[in-house]
Amino acid sequence: MLFELNSKCIFPNPLLAEGDGLLAVGGDLSTERLLEAYRNGIFPWYNEGEPILWWALNPRMVLFPEEFHCSKTLRRCIKSGKYEVRVDTAFEKVMRSCAMVEREGQDGTWIQEELVEAYTRLHKLGYAHSFEAYYEGKLVGGLYGLSLGKAFFGESMFATMPDASKVCFASLVEFAIENEFLFIDAQQETSHLSSLGAKPIPIEDFLSLLFISNQHETLMGKWSKIDRKTVMSKVTFLIGGNQGDRETLLERACKEIELRIGKILQVSSIYETEAWGFEAEQSFLNQAVVVETDLLPEEVLRQALNIEAVLGRVRNGSGYASRTMDIDVMYIDDKCISTPSLIVPHPRIQERNFVLEPLCEIMPNFVHPILQKTMQELLEKCSDNGKVSLYKQGKVTKK
Repeated sequence: MLFELNSKCIFPNPLLAEGDGLLAVGGDLSTERLLEAYRNGIFPWYNEGEPILWWALNPRMVLFPEEFHCSKTLRRCIKSGKYEVRVDTAFEKVMRSCAMVEREGQDGTWIQEELVEAYTRLHKLGYAHSFEAYYEGKLVGGLYGLSLGKAFFGESMFATMPDASKVCFASLVEFAIENEFLFIDAQQETSHLSSLGAKPIPIEDFLSLLFISNQHETLMGKWSKIDRKTVMSKVTFLIGGNQGDRETLLERACKEIELRIGKILQVSSIYETEAWGFEAEQSFLNQAVVVETDLLPEEVLRQALNIEAVLGRVRNGSGYASRTMDIDVMYIDDKCISTPSLIVPHPRIQERNFVLEPLCEIMPNFVHPILQKTMQELLEKCSDNGKVSLYKQGKVTKK
């Protein structure tokens, strides 16, 4: 049954929507009505020249943040730092870009001027948000949506360069995980959303999740200006390289880490290791470094990548290659973290002697939070036959 709305901001039960999900027609795009719609699992979607149409799709496409699928290609793109991601700095521009970008199989756009004005009002009130990707200072991708309680309702995204919108989506997922969001509403099923980990669920299940979400306070305001609590963490890095003046580069890396990330608490001796997985002119020098920091995990990673770049690291997409500096996050306290760009503990700690040797020197009794074994126990069981030697004053001492 199709309902006709009047001047009151009241919606019919979304379970009464027609088979295609169309529930109601008419009304307006006032802030009050839009917020009431989203609180009830309903959203506007209509073409130019049509009256306002209100939908409650069944099934509903939903992404649970912890189920986000980040492909190897996307992970490499994120880690490369190709795009700068910002939040809530160009909301209206993102909306208009979503309206202008041509989409396969779509004639025209449903994002009309009155929708831009309505959602921009919601943005100014702190309900609507945008994630933006920039390349060399130019906006090349983004997404926007609305947030209520512990849910984000995605509306549209655009990209003018490869993976730009996906990088924004990955940042949204990270934000959702950090702020304990229950789900991201993707509305209707598409192969693109399925590839990112979203899945259709019955509207009854969606409304149950929405009810729980609505019991929580909405994270208002510009998300780019959210104050974060100062929480100190201990981050364990493995740093190393095999190009140039290796000892000097290790010293410079430690100085940059202390400058950009936090106070260094422990540093292992320097270890020399044969190039792992490829031939190289020089062997690697490695050190383990423990740092105390108030940065969030993703900020730690970003700073580590910045330091690599400052020291001349050029990423070529290959895991096995010579490099001036490699800075890998081994541990952050005893946390287990899995986001599109960061996995902690590092997934291959237990496989490599050149990692375990320096770790055992400074933290032999530290227990791996997943494997539940100390660093010493992992070293004793490691099957890696690569040679690792203690390096001092330009000379190698066999261990």
